[in-house]
Amino acid sequence: MKGYHILMRIGHMLNVLARYSEKLTKIVKDTGVRGLIRFFRETIASPWLDYPWQKERLAAPFQLRLV
Repeated sequence: MKGYHILMRIGHMLNVLARYSEKLTKIVKDTGVRGLIRFFRETIASPWLDYPWQKERLAAPFQLRLV
């Protein structure tokens, strides 16, 4: 049950981000929900997000806008 609870919380988080984020809304419109899931899976599992790029982006100030 603990794992199920964690997965439900992750699912809820992704749902909220998808519903209120401009870029994710565009991805859902273009590719659908399955495309969004594929995008998340590739983002988490793929090495195309290299460490120096991530470090540089996280060091810069940023703003999260929920629409």
